Formats: sequence, structure tokens, C-alpha cells
Amino acid sequence: MLQKLASRMAVILLSLLMATPVFAAYPDKPVTLVVPFGAGGAVDVPARLLGNMMEKKLGQTIVVQNIVGAAGTQGAAQVVTANPDGYTLGYFPTGVVCLQPHVQNVPYGRDSFTLLGMTTRQPVVLMSSQKAPWKDFKEMVEIVKKEPDTYVVAITGTGNMTHIPVLELAKHFGLKFRYIPYRTTPEVMKDMLTGRVALYADSPVPLSQFDVFGLIQFADARADNLNFPTTKEMGYDGQFLHWQGVFAPKDLPADVTERLAQVIQEVVQSPEFAAEMSKMSSRAHWLGVDEFRRFFEKEFDMYGVVLKEIMAKPQ
Repeated sequence: MLQKLASRMAVILLSLLMATPVFAAYPDKPVTLVVPFGAGGAVDVPARLLGNMMEKKLGQTIVVQNIVGAAGTQGAAQVVTANPDGYTLGYFPTGVVCLQPHVQNVPYGRDSFTLLGMTTRQPVVLMSSQKAPWKDFKEMVEIVKKEPDTYVVAITGTGNMTHIPVLELAKHFGLKFRYIPYRTTPEVMKDMLTGRVALYADSPVPLSQFDVFGLIQFADARADNLNFPTTKEMGYDGQFLHWQGVFAPKDLPADVTERLAQVIQEVVQSPEFAAEMSKMSSRAHWLGVDEFRRFFEKEFDMYGVVLKEIMAKPQ
């Protein structure tokens, strides 16, 4: 009797085990990393480096997908509406997630994403075409004051980090520029090489890729890899950080969040990633999930106040 009962129990347990679905460990297929700007730009290049190094640790391909449009918000919108399963991630800079929600109607805001970690942080830099008629920042200010509305500043979106720092700088020094929108950094650089564009504000990455030079960094102290003046040195307290990080749709499972954050941290804190970022005139900078969330929320709220004031005034 006992033997028959044991046999039946074994059959029941085996049936239950066979009926229970077996879930593969994450990730078991390629991961898409959305970059909301064009290939070869100041966001795309670090994203591809990060993706390549993450692949080796995750054991799966990471496919970088460039989705260009609406100052980066089209790419961010694709991530925020994706399934929260860890197979669609976004590599976003400051402007896309902290400025654009205050500038245009977008399907995301302060609490729309799972934040996985900050990867880089540098001051925004104002860079100049070699064909411009100045050699340093002071000379640029003198020339532009004498010739208002003559020189072109390229921007990749109204109210983003290529635009707002220059508006604030121009206001402080009494400068008048012409602002022309571009879709991608490489397109901007092409016109800077010909002299059609005189100035462009962005992360320092283009300084290592194109024949342009830095005029000023929006910081109170010089970054150790940038050898040109700060806004503080020029008598202006404006500080703007250009940071980048990895985002996922809201409600990403805790185990997937932990796995991805761990891998991203290992890459960002590696000597190899730091060395490659240095070659790009940029710097690796890690903030983990909780610390990045606190930093992000502070930046989001701060830019909300700044943009409300700036956009209310005609430029």
C-alpha cells in the first residue's frame, strides 16, 4: 500500500514539474540599445563602446538602433513604450530626458523610466570652427558684439543641451547669434569644417573626432582632460553638465535591473572603458541605480525651472 502511494506521489510530482514552465535566464536573445541621435555622434560613439563591452559580459548581442528625430524624443518614446523585459534599453543624454519634457509634449516624464546607471559625465563645451575669425573665447565675444546676428550656432533641437547653454551664455555676454537646427552631430561638423557653422555646444567628444577646437567649458573648474577656460574663469557662473546613462522602460523586473546594472557598472568602472572615453575627450563616470535616480530627479526639476524662465522670453 505504501509503495503504491509513493509511486502515485512520484507520478503527481513529475507531472507538476513537467507542467511548470521553464524560464530561460536573462538574456536569452539579442538586446536593443536605442540611441536617439545619428550614428557617429557624441551620444552614439560612447553607446557603441558600452554595448560592445556589455556583450562580452552578457553573452548576447547588443544591437545599437539609431532613431533620429524631434531632438531625441522619438528614440526615448520608443523605449518608454517597449515591453519592460530588458530587451529594449535606451542610451540617453541629459537633454532628451531632463529638458525635452519641459519643452514639448512627449510621452514620458520624471517617473517614466527604470534608470540603470550613469556612464559618462563632462561639462558641456562650446566648440568653434577653425574657419571662424577668432582664436579664443575673449576674441569671439569681441567680434560677435561688433557683428550681431552674423555667426551661426548649430543646434540639434530647440531647448536641448546644444541650445540652452548657448542661450544663457549669449544673454550674459550680450551676444546675438543665428541658430540653425541640424539632425546629427556629423552634419554639424561638416558645416563647421566649411565655415558655414561657427559654434556648437555639446559633449567634448567631437573635439577628438573633428577639426574643431574648444572655446570654453561650462564649469567652475577645468576638467582634467580639457585645456581651455571655464565659464567661471570668464566671469560667468553658468554650469551645464552633459551626462549620459542607460534607461529601460518603467517596471523592469528587479532581477533584470540588478543584472544589467551590475554589468554596466563593471564596464564603466573598467580601465578599458575609461581609456577609450579619454581618447574621445570624455570621461567615464558611474552612478548606480539609486544614486542615479536621485541625481536625475534633481536635474529634471532644476531644468524645469530654468526652461520655464528661458522659454517665456523671446530670444
